[in-house]
Amino acid sequence: MPMEEKPWYDDLVPEEEKKYKESVDRIKNAVLEKSMSFEQAAKLIEVRDENLRAALLDDALKVLLAELHFQKGKSLAEVSRMLKLSEKRLERARKEMLKDVEQAAIEKYMLERGTSGEA
Repeated sequence: MPMEEKPWYDDLVPEEEKKYKESVDRIKNAVLEKSMSFEQAAKLIEVRDENLRAALLDDALKVLLAELHFQKGKSLAEVSRMLKLSEKRLERARKEMLKDVEQAAIEKYMLERGTSGEA
């Protein structure tokens, strides 16, 4: 079985992890409480590392999509208007989220199956 690649966030030191969480929350609050577009909210965060910034923005978008679309039942068109992002971009994020959930479920199943098989 090929070795799984570690998620990027496993390498965050506590200070970076704190900044990451604060940044995601700042974007979420700017969109939900101040009615900013996603891009306007993204400009509020200060992260120099471009790879970390890209991952952070990707996760912030998924958090917003989970809350607005999956929890509150808003259509992608409504979320698109609210965030001022294309429906295509939201659909791509939605598919990534579902793929992540599927992969996590498979990994959990395999772990439980392997653990229970050894007993």
